[in-house]
Amino acid sequence: MAKKEIEIERLASDGAGVGYIDGKATFVPGMLPGEKGTVRITEEKKSYQRGDVITIFNPSPQRQTPPCPVYQECGGCNLQHMKYEYTLHWKRQWVEDALRRIGGLRNIIVEPVLGLEEPWRYRNKAVLHRDREGRFGYYRPKTNDVVPFADCLLLSESTNRRIRKLQQTIVTSCPDIKTATVRESSNGKGLILLEGDLPEPSIIHTLTKDEDFSPSVCSITYPRGKMDFAGSGTPYLNEYLDDICFRVSPRAFLQVNPIQTRKLYSLILEYAKLKGTEEVWDLYCGIGTITLLLAKRAQKVVGIEENPYAVEDAVYNARENKITNVNFLQGKVEETLKNKGRIEGDIGRIAGTPDIVVTDPPRAGMDPLVVQKLRQIKPEKIIYVSCNPATLARDLKMLVSGEVGNDGGRGSKKRENTADRGIYVVEKVQPVDFFPWTSHVECVELMTRL
Repeated sequence: MAKKEIEIERLASDGAGVGYIDGKATFVPGMLPGEKGTVRITEEKKSYQRGDVITIFNPSPQRQTPPCPVYQECGGCNLQHMKYEYTLHWKRQWVEDALRRIGGLRNIIVEPVLGLEEPWRYRNKAVLHRDREGRFGYYRPKTNDVVPFADCLLLSESTNRRIRKLQQTIVTSCPDIKTATVRESSNGKGLILLEGDLPEPSIIHTLTKDEDFSPSVCSITYPRGKMDFAGSGTPYLNEYLDDICFRVSPRAFLQVNPIQTRKLYSLILEYAKLKGTEEVWDLYCGIGTITLLLAKRAQKVVGIEENPYAVEDAVYNARENKITNVNFLQGKVEETLKNKGRIEGDIGRIAGTPDIVVTDPPRAGMDPLVVQKLRQIKPEKIIYVSCNPATLARDLKMLVSGEVGNDGGRGSKKRENTADRGIYVVEKVQPVDFFPWTSHVECVELMTRL
């Protein structure tokens, strides 16, 4: 492919530098605004092209040497070549751009990103894949090639040590184990989920002879049926938030950054301003972390979650913490709201009208039916937690304007009853840096009814 010179003007939301060659937008990973260099064009489209950097003539003052030895190969991080404060600047910019360009929200003020004082060793979970040679690692970007590592700087030293020892023990003895999910609680307890063909019991026995895999400090589990796990130690972790103990099963979701989770949940409670008389719905509630925190301050809370493992944990967590003013429903949020008043769960049913709705959907955002139901129900406040500025912007536009996409917001749209226009106004948008050195950013947003 041809070699071209380029000057970078800005960063795309995936962290790639953006410049123009012969008037065509060109995306170059690894280059920063203000830098000039030579690139090799690797992909050409009608309206844009992509390139790989060959030489940088004038490095930006915001550039740094990535400390990770496999940074260029691994897909786990993509911003380590930037100084940390500069990554926060661009994450705020990406949120603003999405809200204005996709959401049409021109006058929104996005607060500065809440970062970490120490942006390393923050992750409490890693999903490792295995290659044909038996090595564990992360996937290389856009491939199924595995990049092994000796020390991931996003994981604790104890987690890295367990990964190395796990690798050494099962590299030849358990060739059919395909993935290993390694988790660690805030108090250092480990949990490893092995998936693939079931390991021999002798392998578990061999591992537990090592002090890092002793059942008292690290559980090793593997699936034995739909909702059952075998292995050594207790098949779950305990995590604490606001004096509430949460059980976390091997396949249940929990935020990966404990320090930033506490900041985020404090913002949710601050925005909710509960007085003890409210009914709150928590959509996509997971194991009930936000749900139970809200329940300690509200009159009644309903949590809705599709993942059965998470709901089982949520019900257990409510019972063990003696929180009785909460109900959990297992099912897709859109289907549960569609059948509002008729769907029954294990310990309750959804009925009535919430004063506040908290929603924390996956990266795909909320189903358009959920947006429609929220506009019909009209809670006083909607607190939206998002890990994807693009789908956040799309959903806020639908909530504010009444334009709801009938194909998931990606194509043609229809407008609801014109009397419903302008029901909500966006009050606050606060980004939180849950994933330092990556292009991902979490946001918590407050909407109030006019």
